[in-house]
Amino acid sequence: MDRPVYPNQPEFPAAPPVTMPPGPPRQPMDNALRLVITLMFVNLGLSVVLTILMLIFHNSIVNYEFARTQVPAGSDPTVVRNALQVALWGRLAGVVIVSALYVWRAFSLRAGKRRAYIRLIWICAVGLAGILYLLAGAKYPTWMRVEQVLQGMVLVSLLIAVTRKPVRDRFAKQQYR
Repeated sequence: MDRPVYPNQPEFPAAPPVTMPPGPPRQPMDNALRLVITLMFVNLGLSVVLTILMLIFHNSIVNYEFARTQVPAGSDPTVVRNALQVALWGRLAGVVIVSALYVWRAFSLRAGKRRAYIRLIWICAVGLAGILYLLAGAKYPTWMRVEQVLQGMVLVSLLIAVTRKPVRDRFAKQQYR
């Protein structure tokens, strides 16, 4: 397409084409890494299902917890109920944040980033600790406990998968000479 020519306007040279620098080379995804990413997304799926169910049954869950919580003498039951609601909303927010981290970590793992590998190990360890804490201390309904046990089993499987030799070798620290 021709540009219109205006009188008394200087002709400027055309700008060189802009190209993006090449990104980090993507390594082909082998079965060991495919298993890690699959387990990540299974855990993410369980978290999303739990989040949706918690949103739907929010009041029922708080009522269930409140009925099984011993209110200290002289305490306002409304304060205890509000604390249970805040804790449940905090759990929902945590699931959303971890979900976003999982997607980001999966892309970083595919790109071969060692930091993503190290962070995934930490996410697994902290996630397992959190689930153990909830199983031991929270007074959730049985269906939520079943989901937490399933999620714990997936996290243990993920931790085992991510620490297997083929995955460790893929993300091994580079030796400089």
